[in-house]
Amino acid sequence: MCWLLLAVVTGSTIGFKLALPGSDSTPVAAASATRSATEAPLAFATPNGRPVIPIGLDTGGPSSPGLHRLSGTAGRAVATYGSRSSAGSAADVTFNSPYVSDLRFLAMPGVVTTPPASGSPTDTTATTTTPAPTGPPPEIANVHTISLTPFSATIAWRTNVPATSRIAYGLDAPVLWTAPSVASTEHQATLTGLSFSSSYKVAVTAANEGGPGRVDEYLLTTPALSGPVKATTSGGVILLNEQPSFPKMVWAQCPDAVAANLAVGIDLFMGNGCGTAADLATWVGGRAFVLADAQAPASARAGAVGTHLPDEWDTHLPGDLTTADALRLVPETPGSGPRFLTLTNHFYSRASALPQGKGMYPALAASADVLGFDLYPLQNWCRWDSFGDVFDSQLDLVALARGRPTFQWIEARRMDCMGAQLDPTPETVRAEAWLSIAGGAHAIGYFPNNWSVDVGAEIARTNHEIQSLVPALVEPPIATSVAPGSPVKAGGREHNGAVYVIAVNASRAPATASINVPAVGDRVLRSLDGSQTVTASGGSFTDSFGPLEVRVYVASPVQG
Repeated sequence: MCWLLLAVVTGSTIGFKLALPGSDSTPVAAASATRSATEAPLAFATPNGRPVIPIGLDTGGPSSPGLHRLSGTAGRAVATYGSRSSAGSAADVTFNSPYVSDLRFLAMPGVVTTPPASGSPTDTTATTTTPAPTGPPPEIANVHTISLTPFSATIAWRTNVPATSRIAYGLDAPVLWTAPSVASTEHQATLTGLSFSSSYKVAVTAANEGGPGRVDEYLLTTPALSGPVKATTSGGVILLNEQPSFPKMVWAQCPDAVAANLAVGIDLFMGNGCGTAADLATWVGGRAFVLADAQAPASARAGAVGTHLPDEWDTHLPGDLTTADALRLVPETPGSGPRFLTLTNHFYSRASALPQGKGMYPALAASADVLGFDLYPLQNWCRWDSFGDVFDSQLDLVALARGRPTFQWIEARRMDCMGAQLDPTPETVRAEAWLSIAGGAHAIGYFPNNWSVDVGAEIARTNHEIQSLVPALVEPPIATSVAPGSPVKAGGREHNGAVYVIAVNASRAPATASINVPAVGDRVLRSLDGSQTVTASGGSFTDSFGPLEVRVYVASPVQG
């Protein structure tokens, strides 16, 4: 990452707007959903028309924090794609999402749903066996927040009869699920991994022997940051106020580019290109977080949530380094938050060693709380045939980190290697980002800290997708394999019964892959954007990919 550059923003200026100030941790009853005719979504055009979905800026609903009622939809009818509820008012519209049919996952044992074949419309399901109801289905009432913070929300509700109940939620559609409650009339669930000043679609569901009840839909808007945030690490996850996060970073930024970075979803600024970290914390103004130089005086670290150790420190240290040596060189500072360290790629089993060898890496890993590196196959190694090493090297880093969170820097524009065929593009940036996540990264950074408008649009899209899946992406990896001979790389996660599979074609040619994820079983997997479906058999499925294509599959929790 040691690459000299001027902090210049290329392309058009990107507008940026933050609203939703304030915080409320008291119970909030669901309110009616309204939207002013004067509210306009933030958007900007790119040369190729690539869509941009800024995180939390276009809420499509109320602009104040809280839980706002959208509609109540009969549980047995929600399989209709984009349907209206019986009320039929402008506000009472169900989620226009392919996942809406999955809100019936609480069907009782014995209900067998026939999944759609790959490529078929996502709005049709066929029930082949339906047990006779033994009582009335539950009715949901009194949905309200018990606590609401910038990073989490605890929601409580009641059912008129004992029922099993849970919440599905997401930025654009319900793609995350809370754990199901036990059969009761009082229910509570905590939504984790939320982003401040953002709005989430929330679906409250319940079912019992009488079948599924109505699905109550809400818009949950989180408050803005209103006080100090404490960063920690635990279980391989970076926590903000004890809630899981997935940082999206840049390196050494200056004030003239901060707004453009914020607009595409950057939420952690590591190091400063101008002034001090305290200055940078002032520039971001409570809209993101800052990591300060671990060697800077305390006054220069004011406002930072953590620190960073010397960049690519491994190049300057002996092969026989011990952990005590590393901690003596840069002592830990109590109360300064997690220590982030960026390595070169020389720790990687397929990379050449530094002149002093690879002996320093265990000690360096032990001296940091969060461990990262840069590989840059196009702009460091100057070769396409190493593109898949983004995934494989991430696996090596996870092993080296021994339970610590890891991250990888993604090449965002030309640096060292000439030739248009090696220039990073929106497609390469997207593929590298998801390859690193599939390999176990719990944060990513983009380098250098400025890029073309097209690349910026892709960074915005990728960051938005990452933010929509935070609690799932930071779960431990589950068994996932790809049949030999395919350039497709894949990684799986499981969160509250849902399974998430990240698959990336690391080749510039079309590819087919047979992927095995035992936890999937015989479920239907849908791509995150809803455009593709595939059915697994015994955990295995086969799919085709375009050049560098990324596909994030979601398999909703097993019914029953």
